[in-house]
Amino acid sequence: MTATTTADLGSEAGRGDSVLRRVLRRVPSSTVPLAIFLVLFLIGGLLRPNLLSVESLLGTATFAIILAFASFGQTVAVIQGGIDLSVPNTIAFSALSFLTWAGTIGPVPALFAAILSGAIIGTLNGVVVAKLKLTPIVTTIAMNGLLFGVVLLTFKNSELTVIPEFLTAITAEKISILGVRVAAVLPLGLALMIVLQLLLSYTGWGRSLFLVGSAAHTARLAGLPVDRIRITGYALSGALAALAGVVIVGFYAQASATMGASYLLGSVAAVVVGGASIFGGRGSMVGTLGGALVLGQVATLVAVANLGSNIQQLIYGVIVLLVIALYARRAHD
Repeated sequence: MTATTTADLGSEAGRGDSVLRRVLRRVPSSTVPLAIFLVLFLIGGLLRPNLLSVESLLGTATFAIILAFASFGQTVAVIQGGIDLSVPNTIAFSALSFLTWAGTIGPVPALFAAILSGAIIGTLNGVVVAKLKLTPIVTTIAMNGLLFGVVLLTFKNSELTVIPEFLTAITAEKISILGVRVAAVLPLGLALMIVLQLLLSYTGWGRSLFLVGSAAHTARLAGLPVDRIRITGYALSGALAALAGVVIVGFYAQASATMGASYLLGSVAAVVVGGASIFGGRGSMVGTLGGALVLGQVATLVAVANLGSNIQQLIYGVIVLLVIALYARRAHD
């Protein structure tokens, strides 16, 4: 009798656990970083009550959306099974190029020219990875170093101090939404996220990107142009990094040769915290924004504790290592 009762209880517990797992599987992975952000936001409010306010939330969201701009392109690279470590100096090169060209051809043409320059940089990365078969890490680190040399040799920061009003208006200027004043960069970033998510989810190219990232050999057998998909993926990554550079200039009203350095680790961390697999085949723009919100709140908590930016980067690094270790363990199970 006792044995039967124990077995029945064990069976019921197993069924309950199975139901819980099925429910959890149905929860979109992109919602996990948003839940983590809310927990960290509440923790911040407990540590310092004035952080539990709309102003604090908007401040963190603004920081996060700028990081997300730098991370959207990284998301594309990671989904296809690669990585783009040339993001920092693509940001610097495009930002300084924009300021140089804005004085001669005007801010709007300069914006498109800067984005095009980023796309060209990304295309070069993609060609080397796809055609020459160099690993993405080596290729993009080399490109990052090359761009840093170009930036140092080409641009004089002291001459690039005038920020076009057009750029300030679409990034830093406060606008009213439902009675709340927010920086224009916030709705701009949300709109870009929606467009990119629709591109990934509802186009043949977007779905092919996931297949190439998860099973490139299978994609080739299915007749997909794997090399072309990878090249266009890196081209989009470069274009988005260039756009991020221009946005950063507009919002912070300054530019320098090292302005993209802090986005190297940050862009990768936002992507992996957002639920993307560093081994490819999984990720989303919504998740990346959620990851950026988590990192933004981490930055807020670091500032509250007066730990400094070096500790912030250390925490980002630990987060990336933990997430990669988790994915590696799942792969071996």
